[in-house]
Amino acid sequence: MSSLQQNVITYMERHAPNAFAFWTEDRAADSDVDVVSVCDALYALKLIGRLDLLTPDANERFVRLLSRHSLAGKIGIGNGAPLNVHQTAYVLGVLNLLQIHGTPCHREVLRACGWRKHELLDDRTGWPRWPWYFAHHAWRIGHWIGGIPSIVLSLWRLCPDLAEKNRLPMPKAVLARSDALIDRDTGLLRPYRWHFLQLGFRALYRFRHDPDAGAIGGVAHLHWGNYAAGRVPYVANDALFDRIWQLLQRRPFMEAQPYCLDFDIVQMARTAISDGDARSGELQERAAIYAWDLSDFYTNSLDGDYALHKLPGGLAALHESAMTADLEGVPGLAIAPVDIAKEAHWI
Repeated sequence: MSSLQQNVITYMERHAPNAFAFWTEDRAADSDVDVVSVCDALYALKLIGRLDLLTPDANERFVRLLSRHSLAGKIGIGNGAPLNVHQTAYVLGVLNLLQIHGTPCHREVLRACGWRKHELLDDRTGWPRWPWYFAHHAWRIGHWIGGIPSIVLSLWRLCPDLAEKNRLPMPKAVLARSDALIDRDTGLLRPYRWHFLQLGFRALYRFRHDPDAGAIGGVAHLHWGNYAAGRVPYVANDALFDRIWQLLQRRPFMEAQPYCLDFDIVQMARTAISDGDARSGELQERAAIYAWDLSDFYTNSLDGDYALHKLPGGLAALHESAMTADLEGVPGLAIAPVDIAKEAHWI
């Protein structure tokens, strides 16, 4: 086992013991765990190449856990505490990964009928539904505008018979409708009406995060689905890549610690650069540096100050950087890179 793998496992044992034990210990408790943390742990194990640690009864626990919750659109068997669109897409991502691993349990989780499509998709426009009060928050709104197409993608992949039975629109149709929510000049999400309010929001948002990075992160949530469905190049593709290229000049990460925003930027760079772009060589060089910086962080700097939910996104950025740099193995892991957007459709 590499130092990076051991460090991630040690981190979870110390700082997320219940979520880690959920997957790796026989007869572990399933009543005092958080769904998102459990998903975080599974993604982390996948991305360090250690799904071999899963116990034979882990899937049964996951089904029991989900039976106590209600998935968005009433697609799941449970009727308990509701999970929002982002959380539901994340759960389906885990089901996708378990299926690939050869231990599927989606048939035990998903309801056969009675899906409430109108809670996910607007009947008139076909757009994903989102809370109006987040219209100016590109990163947050991306959880709905990208999360719902991700749910549709996963449902058609996991159970096409049930998707057809419930008359769920095809993924490419949902994604094509969602193109109308992207600005044709910038390639960024534009679900809002008033530009002057957007300027005000950006000014306030700057106190916590960079609004330019947040805007890329927002549209990335949708483009994970477009990429997985083979819908590239993206709307205003070249303008979008120019913005991404500027963000990639930051060192070593997008913010103080790596997390899903780093994955957003690198994954979009890899999938948005046009054939023949003169910056392709520089992008490979930048991605190689990014990969080694991420590997060093997770090998030497992972501690209790780092939130568990950041771990899957940061590790996915490591894999994306390796793919962008055209490396055969992921630095620090010595395994082939995982294309998580294609495998899970969400992160």
